[in-house]
Amino acid sequence: MTLAETMKPYYADDLVTIYHGDCREWMPEADVIVTDPPYGTAHYATDTTVLTPALLAEWIGRYPRVAVFGYPERLATLVGGSEVIPTEWIVWWPTNGALRGTNLSGLWRETEHIAVFGKHHMNTLRRPRTGNGMHMARAAHRLEGRGEVRKRRPRAEPADEARMGDVWRDASPGLAHLSGARLHPNEKPLTLMSRLVVGMTTLADTVLDPFMGSGTTLVAAKSLNRKAIGIEIEERYCEIAARRCSQEVLGLTA
Repeated sequence: MTLAETMKPYYADDLVTIYHGDCREWMPEADVIVTDPPYGTAHYATDTTVLTPALLAEWIGRYPRVAVFGYPERLATLVGGSEVIPTEWIVWWPTNGALRGTNLSGLWRETEHIAVFGKHHMNTLRRPRTGNGMHMARAAHRLEGRGEVRKRRPRAEPADEARMGDVWRDASPGLAHLSGARLHPNEKPLTLMSRLVVGMTTLADTVLDPFMGSGTTLVAAKSLNRKAIGIEIEERYCEIAARRCSQEVLGLTA
């Protein structure tokens, strides 16, 4: 009997399945990997260097689409070692980033990055326009009308939104005086993970998070009516993720 045949779900519902185990020993089939692996900074018991360049390369070869978080220097090492060029490189710079200093030597880490591999539809993602953006667009159009801008005018976007860029500013949950409410040391905002799931998947896809943590990727997928599988080595986080996924989740528009 294979390991896959002996694995029993820790939790399961119509859309989400959670396994308590080590993803290095078993990985199920899925269409997309979206994950935030341990960074190896020893901030908690299992924060060790688990994801290697060889393992990342194996994932990229096996799964159609992969999105992986990391500090820039760590993620660059992983990507370089995998010898696969990402199709997208996203910077997550949270609005409360100034509070996110770590005990690493050197500069404080105010950003984390996301390497995306495989065909996706990130170019369909939209964001609200800012006042400054509208002001700059109007100024450019006025200059163009006077012949001071020779470049072709870009295709008009809807008045209240624009294409999503490669810098995402979702606030990090549970920092500073709110740290007691944080579900995991590396917890990501639900808005960030939902946007990533939308850009990486269709309704028919199954999302896999092999470093599930508190289950934000799974909650995002379930909110968007996608199937999702999570694997987590620490049972306490399996319990947290199971509790979150068992609560009523309102569907979002994909």
